[in-house]
Amino acid sequence: MKTRLTFIQTGFALLLALPLAGLAQTAVKAPTPIQASVGDVTDNRTTSAFNSECKVELRFTGDAAADAGTVRQVRLTEATDEVGRDLIPKEDDNNSMGGFDNGHSGGALKTEVKLRNPSRNATTIKVIKGEVELFSPNEANGGVLTIKDILAHPAEPVQNPELAKYGIQVMYLTKESYEAKKKEVDAQQSAGDAAGQKLGEAFGSLFSGMFGGMMSNAKDSITLYVKDPDKRVISLKFVDAQGKPLKTRQSWSSNEFRNTGFEATPPADTRLVIQLATPESLKTCPFQVENIPLP
Repeated sequence: MKTRLTFIQTGFALLLALPLAGLAQTAVKAPTPIQASVGDVTDNRTTSAFNSECKVELRFTGDAAADAGTVRQVRLTEATDEVGRDLIPKEDDNNSMGGFDNGHSGGALKTEVKLRNPSRNATTIKVIKGEVELFSPNEANGGVLTIKDILAHPAEPVQNPELAKYGIQVMYLTKESYEAKKKEVDAQQSAGDAAGQKLGEAFGSLFSGMFGGMMSNAKDSITLYVKDPDKRVISLKFVDAQGKPLKTRQSWSSNEFRNTGFEATPPADTRLVIQLATPESLKTCPFQVENIPLP
C-alpha cells in the first residue's frame, strides 16, 4: 500500500513539474530584448554658449541589435542628471543619424546622442530613456534599391516606384546636361508649355535657379540631385555591373546635391545602390540606461 501511495505521489509531482518545465523552455526560446549600455561620454560644461555640449555613446546588444545593420535614429523621451536638470536638447528632441559611426563595432551596435550640458554640480546622468530605430535593409523589405545605368540618362529623373512612393527624387547631373535642360525648361515655360511647367514644379528651383556652379566637368566624379523630404535615404553607393564597389576618393554634399569622386572614371554601366529606410526595414525598440558617471 505504501509503495502504491509513493508511486501516486511521484506521478502527481511529475504532472506538476511538466507545466513548469514548459514555461522554462518557453522562457529560454523567447527572443532576447535589446540591451543598452554606455561607451564614451564627452562633457564640456562651460558658461559660454560655444563649445558647450554633452555627448554619450550608446551601445546596443541582443537579438534585435545583432540583426540590424545600423542605427537610423534615437528618440529621447527622458534624460536628466542627478539634480533633476532636463538634458534633452530643446531645439531638436530627436537625434538622427549623422557623421558618427552608427554601425557595429566590437560586437555592439553603437551610435551617439547629444544632450544639453548637465548641472555644474552633477556627477552623474541619472537616466537616458527613449526609443532606438534599427535599420536592417535588404531587397525583400525595400531597404536596398539598385538603379541600373544611372549614368545613361543625365538630367532626367530616375523612374522607380519605391522612390516615388516616398516622394524621393533622384537625378544624375553633369554640367552640360544641366545647362541644356535648364535652357529647355526656360524655353518651355516661356512658351507656356505644360511639360515645362510640370517639370519646373516637380524639381522646384533646380532648373530655374543658379545651380550651374554646383556642376563639374570632371570625368572622375558623379553629381546627384537628391530630394528626400522624409530623410529616408540612408546611403548612396556606386558599383559596377558585377556589383563590385567603385573605389572612391572624396565626397561632398550641399543641400540637395551630392558629389562623389572616384580613383578612376566610372564605367558607363555604373549602378547606384540606395539604402532606403522603409517601414519594413526598420524596427523600433525601447531602451533605458541609468547612473552614467560624468567625466
